[in-house]
Amino acid sequence: MKNKRFESKSESFYQLKSDTILDSAYIADRNHWTKEEKKYWDSTCQSDTKRAESDIKNKKLTYFHYFGMVKQYRSNEEMNILLEKYNIQIDSTAYLCTVPSELQNCYATLMDKEIGRRFGGKFIDSLRNIAEIQYVKKNPDKLYDFEECDHIPRYPGDKTYEDFFKSYSRDFWKNVRYPDDFDYRKEGDYYSRISADFILSKTGTVSNIIIDLRFQNKKNYKYSSYFITHFKSFINNTKWIPAKSMGIAINSKVPLTLFFK
Repeated sequence: MKNKRFESKSESFYQLKSDTILDSAYIADRNHWTKEEKKYWDSTCQSDTKRAESDIKNKKLTYFHYFGMVKQYRSNEEMNILLEKYNIQIDSTAYLCTVPSELQNCYATLMDKEIGRRFGGKFIDSLRNIAEIQYVKKNPDKLYDFEECDHIPRYPGDKTYEDFFKSYSRDFWKNVRYPDDFDYRKEGDYYSRISADFILSKTGTVSNIIIDLRFQNKKNYKYSSYFITHFKSFINNTKWIPAKSMGIAINSKVPLTLFFK
């Protein structure tokens, strides 16, 4: 038997009521666990703080390498050796983006402050700088990605990062003309391009050139060898300036891209 009180109600009404009840239950449950989780982290932080205070009184210092959503360093091994000279122990911990920063890594935070108090606010930064230089010198043959370089490989005359992406393209097209019947890009079409990846050694030598060419208009592929030859010649004959890391010249990968008209 139908309940006449609800006969005029639409299905969407009942769905809305159901969703509201479910949402309310979910929110209540979520709030409960949020409170429980905060209690856990509060308790953990208090315990870690007491442990750190005790260790500091006993002249035990520990430096922490952080992992997670924070800056990562390549020179941790070198850093460890430098810290050991100051009788500072090493440990690691994760930084969690789901936990309030003031409630996590409380032991490590107090240790960081104590190290700074005893040795000076720039102590860790100065050691890290030394460690980074040592890492680069210990790995003279490492091949660095373009983004890893403190100073990217540069085209002659470039002064800024932005210059790099303009000047080589400008100079290439100064000396390379389009074939007479080249089919140019039309309004609304995607751009055609030719890209190159190569290795630039710390001495300025070019090697391992890899070319990738894409024409939107298939008719232009008959000129592939023409543009590839000119692009390789341009790369090989340019006096590229090697990349640097910590002021030291390094081997690096170099990406280039030219767009066709």
